[in-house]
Parts: sequence; C-alpha cells; structure tokens
Amino acid sequence: MPHSQFLHRAVGHPASPAAATSGSPVRLLLDRLDGVKRTSRGWLARCPSHPDRTASLSVAEGDDGRVLLHDFGGCEVADVLSSVGLSITDLFPRRLGHYTSPAERAAAAERARLTRIAAALGALASESTVVQIAAREIGAGRALSPADVARLSVAAERIRDAHATLWPQRRGFAEIVREIHRAQEAA
Repeated sequence: MPHSQFLHRAVGHPASPAAATSGSPVRLLLDRLDGVKRTSRGWLARCPSHPDRTASLSVAEGDDGRVLLHDFGGCEVADVLSSVGLSITDLFPRRLGHYTSPAERAAAAERARLTRIAAALGALASESTVVQIAAREIGAGRALSPADVARLSVAAERIRDAHATLWPQRRGFAEIVREIHRAQEAA
C-alpha cells in the first residue's frame, strides 16, 4: 500500500457521522420511519408523506444536533413531519434554558460536559493511533508522504483540542478520571 494512503486506511477518515443517541431529535424521527438504512452521511428511509417503494428521504444530524431532512421525491419537510406526528421544533435539540428547574439545568449541563469529555477521550484514542503509525513509519526509515504529513497535522490539532477540553484549567488527568467515576456512580 502506498505510504500516502497508509495513515488514512489505518484509522479511517475523520468526521464520520455520529450515531443517533437515544432521546436525540434524529432518533425521535428515525424511530417513526420505515425502511431506515444507515449511509456514510446519515440515513435513508421511505418517505411517510407519499407512496414510496424505495428510500427517497435523506436524514442527517448536524454538528449542533439538529436534524437535516430532504425528500428526493419532492415532499415538503412540514408534510413529512406531520405524517409522523412531529413538527419543525422537534428537529432541534432542547436548549438548556428549556429545562424548568435549576436541578434539571445542572443535570443537563453535567451530561453535556461528560459527553464532551467522552468525545475528547475518543479523539485522543483515535488520533494517538495516527501518531503511533507515523512514528513507526519514521522509525523504520520511511519518509511520510505529503498526505501522511497533512493527516498527522490534523491528528496533532485534534489532540490539542482534546487537551483543551479535558484540561481547560490545567487540571490533572487523575482528577478528571475521578470526576468521571463520581458522575457514573451518582447516575
């Protein structure tokens, strides 16, 4: 395999779509659709708003958690949603301000913080593999191709971002792990 493709094939391309989580707006919609199939960028399903033998409804989740929806059969988003008992507002995640009590807001903020930590730890695991592969190639006396160097730069940037997420005030790793364990025990 050419060196320029080595790092990409070993750990995959970045930015694959996240799986829909329970209670998310996209999961709320997908659970009401028929013929749902996962694609590289989201999902395809049969449109509930018109007779659909093949999947014509494209569903994806935006970076901010909102649902991105398009029917290649020509149905309007409002028609598709009303066919499954949803409205436009159901396409967007609840904001912290919509929780009624301070305890609900605090719990939601804590869940969001733990989600960011989990994502950062996942990024560290994935991107450290890229660094390890590059180090092995260099250690074996093989030069990295320009594509490999570019991918290594992306890995370094993501590791810096993960570090900033995990240690915003330069807290120690052990302290963060203790916090995660405390939160899991409380749940």
